[in-house]
Amino acid sequence: MQATSIFNQFIKAKKDDGKDIWRQILEAAMLRFSKTPIDISEYFEYGIYRRDVSPEKVREFIGWRESLALDRLLNGGSSRILANDKLLNYLVLRTAEYPMPEPIATYSASGRQIADEKILRTLDEVRGFLEGDSYPFYVKPISAGYGRGVLGVKRKESGGLRLLDETLINIDDFLKPFSFAPFGGMLFQKPLASHPSISDLTDSSAVCCVRFICFITSNGPVIHTAFWKIIAGRNMLDNFTHGKFGNCIAFIDVAQGKVVRAIAKTGLGGEVTCHPTTGKTILGFKLPDWGKAVALVCSATKHFPGLRLQNWDVALCPQGPVLLELNTESELALPQAISRRGFMDARLRGILSDIRSHDEIHRQHVMSGPDKVLVSASTAQQT
Repeated sequence: MQATSIFNQFIKAKKDDGKDIWRQILEAAMLRFSKTPIDISEYFEYGIYRRDVSPEKVREFIGWRESLALDRLLNGGSSRILANDKLLNYLVLRTAEYPMPEPIATYSASGRQIADEKILRTLDEVRGFLEGDSYPFYVKPISAGYGRGVLGVKRKESGGLRLLDETLINIDDFLKPFSFAPFGGMLFQKPLASHPSISDLTDSSAVCCVRFICFITSNGPVIHTAFWKIIAGRNMLDNFTHGKFGNCIAFIDVAQGKVVRAIAKTGLGGEVTCHPTTGKTILGFKLPDWGKAVALVCSATKHFPGLRLQNWDVALCPQGPVLLELNTESELALPQAISRRGFMDARLRGILSDIRSHDEIHRQHVMSGPDKVLVSASTAQQT
């Protein structure tokens, strides 16, 4: 934030809640330079400036640095590829027979493949594929996050490709991400449709996925938080990006599957109760097949034991919930901004305590080695 923009935020916060500007500045500075820093932008995005946020509640909020530290602590480096590489992730899901998007084609120089979809090894082969009848489709990078490089394509026209949001893109521009080496190739998938109750709310068939943030404990998975990305207008993707694309995002009561708060942008003045396109009420909306979605996520987590902080994107479709993908690097700022609740609550502290205790027991077992176990087993057999 620029200095002028920051000061304007303090002024707006005073108008919104009445808290003295100098008191805000002192609070924001103390949080920024605390042991677990919270940036000034986060001070406003989370609503910490409000007078009804007690010191105890303030201590439950975490900034992006602690969010990153949690991910590094809980997710093993060798296991990240099982989430970050979409082909590997889908291979696991397909083998376990979970509902997932249907692959149409995979582009990679090595000829990787999930199932029996078409293999594309060169850009010329991709161009040939685009001449066919596989429309509509979504295309996404094999290794990327935050919606980077994802496009929905409706059909081919003389001027290029018509996207699902009616934008026309020429073929050369469409192919640029295919040459970006960090993406590791591209995956073509059949589009999914939203559940009718969601389409009625948004006036769009585009998928509005739910993000489930799960911790894997010794007693099984715990869904700590869920939020819902809501398509608006003619958008083909549900990306939020601080409200840049006009979409909304909603905090979900995990027990009931209901919207308890929604925003169209982070920070002051972002709260909404109705959909920006249709005017229909978002607040209190009950997501369809919620129990099935929760059960599906909890079941899928067991296949990725090296990832103890898992972020699942789930599409709620006419045929039921579908697993879109698994991600690491949680977006922990968003649920705090939507709900105005700190992420590091008593429940999460208990979860982390359980994980630390389990890690210590595991460490002791590793230190003792398998020999004692083998000796004890042998002695028991002789007895």
